[in-house]
Amino acid sequence: MTRSMTGCGEGFADEQGVVCRVEIRSVNHRHFKCSIRTREGFHLLEPRLESLIRERIRRGSLQVTLEVTGSAVPTGRRLDRDQLATYLDDWEAFCDDRGLPTPQSIDPLLGLPGVLLDLPPDASAVEATWPIVATATKAAVNGLDTMRKAEGMALVADLEQACEAILKLVSQIRQRVPAVVAEHRTRLLERVAKVLEAHQARLDENDVIREVALLADRSDISEELVRLESHVEQFRGLLPDPAPGRSLDFLAQELGREANTIGSKSADVTIAHAVVDLKSQIERIREQAANIE
Repeated sequence: MTRSMTGCGEGFADEQGVVCRVEIRSVNHRHFKCSIRTREGFHLLEPRLESLIRERIRRGSLQVTLEVTGSAVPTGRRLDRDQLATYLDDWEAFCDDRGLPTPQSIDPLLGLPGVLLDLPPDASAVEATWPIVATATKAAVNGLDTMRKAEGMALVADLEQACEAILKLVSQIRQRVPAVVAEHRTRLLERVAKVLEAHQARLDENDVIREVALLADRSDISEELVRLESHVEQFRGLLPDPAPGRSLDFLAQELGREANTIGSKSADVTIAHAVVDLKSQIERIREQAANIE
């Protein structure tokens, strides 16, 4: 099933005094990119955590938050004496400048940033939390996958509508092509007749036929229309795949290229208007395809 690259999921696990929470947020990206935020010491689990996510997620930029707490993950705290001394010196200088009494307690300073630092847990304690981290991560991935599937279904429905609109426009353009050649022949004959009448001359019918044939050859867009239809059918055929995003991106670019060629070859106003609508639908497809995994 086609999936969007946008979504979020959250997983919890609680076992033997350890509580774990994993949150995953995903947005569009050309490749797989995983950024993990966790408390100090748990970076040891990041490679396995990313590997576990990669089993289910192929593309997207992921922000992963890992929180592990509990009695089984003991941590200590240490006092940063240098940072505390800096705060104390600034405090005393401030009081001296303004004639204020210097406080006799440092308790208010202990809550300032960088004074009390958490010590990382022991590596063996971190390693012991992996089973519960893995459980919470799988739950988060399941939640993320559910949301990505739901949005993927909405994207597919919209892309199907855009593909149908493109095929209708291609059909309209194809039906218009014979009339364009006939109208050009009529206009050419009218212009030539005026010129010949002014100069009292005659024109060989074969010359008119040759000129019309040259125009028809220069403005022939039959190959581009066939390729447009082929690309659309390939596009629709890829939509049920699990991760067709890259192929859809490529086909969207090819659709745009064919539409540009049709616009440059044809000077007909009706076809030009159809090409504008065609490009609008292709841009719609390109933007939506960029959301698909």
